[in-house]
Amino acid sequence: EPLVVGEPMGFWRGNMPERMLLRSGTDWHLDADCIDTFEAFLLERGVDPTRVSPIPLQTFLDYTDWFCEEKQIQPRPSFVTHLDVADGLFIASLDDGQRLIADAVVAAPGIARFAVIPEWVPASLPNYRWTHTCELVRFDELSGARILIVGGRQSAFEWAALLAEAGAASIYVVHRHDPPSFEASDWEFVNELIDNTIRIPGWFRRLPAAEREGISQRFWAEGRLKLEPWLTPRLPEHVVQRRSRTAVASCRESTSGKIDVTLSSGEQLMVDHVVLATGYHPHHSVPGIIW
Repeated sequence: EPLVVGEPMGFWRGNMPERMLLRSGTDWHLDADCIDTFEAFLLERGVDPTRVSPIPLQTFLDYTDWFCEEKQIQPRPSFVTHLDVADGLFIASLDDGQRLIADAVVAAPGIARFAVIPEWVPASLPNYRWTHTCELVRFDELSGARILIVGGRQSAFEWAALLAEAGAASIYVVHRHDPPSFEASDWEFVNELIDNTIRIPGWFRRLPAAEREGISQRFWAEGRLKLEPWLTPRLPEHVVQRRSRTAVASCRESTSGKIDVTLSSGEQLMVDHVVLATGYHPHHSVPGIIW
């Protein structure tokens, strides 16, 4: 018997901007039985799934609420504060004072706790002068501001688009790698991988290292080297300026109240705020728990 505790979709509701768009299509869904799918949700509401692209964040959240109702999942709004193991069982202590005993634990805590913060950022700037994308979900206060975005993947350019639409005066997107391409990703190759996972448990880890690496690189190429083409018209060149193959050499708050930035190219910028689109890196490892 599964019991869900916590705040399902909490990261999506609290750490993503309202106007964010999903990279996935309507064929990606939550139901392993392929019954209560995203497409089924849309069709029930008289919406043609082929006409929902890209998918607004709120539309997908509405689907997740519907999915919980269809599957009769009633999450318990409590959080686990401590987890013990005794006699082969897990004992979870909750913040409401209750305890639960379980045979297995699946931890799905979201990625907000794993935000990557480069060491030079808190060492160079006070906390109020920088924000990681997972904490920047409203942009009104940055209207008219000059922004430095560190990073060059999807979140960097999508936040650049959202900031530009919110009235930011200028946005500099700085990243160390080559410029990404703005084209649709091809995820057809994933279907065969999923079929193999269902039919042959453990097939992936038994592959030769070279084949596993090849699959990993394919995911990287489709998911990281390509960015969504619908971003391009939302990145006005007179506002969003790109600095590829470039890093931040130094950064400090000046006496004038601005942030002085020197890039590895020698270029100097003066900005009002730094946005970190530096991704996430899980760093917790607990034996016996599936993350």
